[in-house]
Amino acid sequence: PDAVNDIQFEFGFEGVTVDGDYVVVAFQRAWGDEANPRLGIYNMQTEVWKFVFYPLDEPESPNGGWVGLSEISSLGDGDLLVLERDNQGGPDAAIKRIYSVSLGDLDMVADGDQITKSLIRDVLGDTAATGGMPLEKFDGMAVLGRHVWIVNDNGGVKGSNGETQLLNLGKLEISGLGRRIR
Repeated sequence: PDAVNDIQFEFGFEGVTVDGDYVVVAFQRAWGDEANPRLGIYNMQTEVWKFVFYPLDEPESPNGGWVGLSEISSLGDGDLLVLERDNQGGPDAAIKRIYSVSLGDLDMVADGDQITKSLIRDVLGDTAATGGMPLEKFDGMAVLGRHVWIVNDNGGVKGSNGETQLLNLGKLEISGLGRRIR
């Protein structure tokens, strides 16, 4: 929509998923004077967008930095997993987390709502379990065969050794949704 394009300057789509007749996209960071980033919900049948606002964690790294959305995966029925991360690696990394968001019937979601989230797993420990330093850019997540997988983007980070980690987090209990990943 033009009203959304008018405030766009960077921090665009960072994740995309499909839930029934809807495409849901995660915007990396807030735009303009907005306090929180958006999840965009596009109805493929009516070709209409609506947006909700996602509450990011505040930066926790002693090095400062920012926190943003990296990926989004649908579990169906308006239930989503969201990968949230800071822009810090190594000893400065503090936020690499998966949250659940339950929007319910996407037809009934109100444009402009502020949504709530529930912590599913802090994956910072998982990223360091291989014996190396926590990597910065965990930017991919998929739900496959009842397991949650995450992967980092190893390019474009100054000082990066180019390492790629593909981690199977196993079956995660989804609090607030009362079920395990199918």
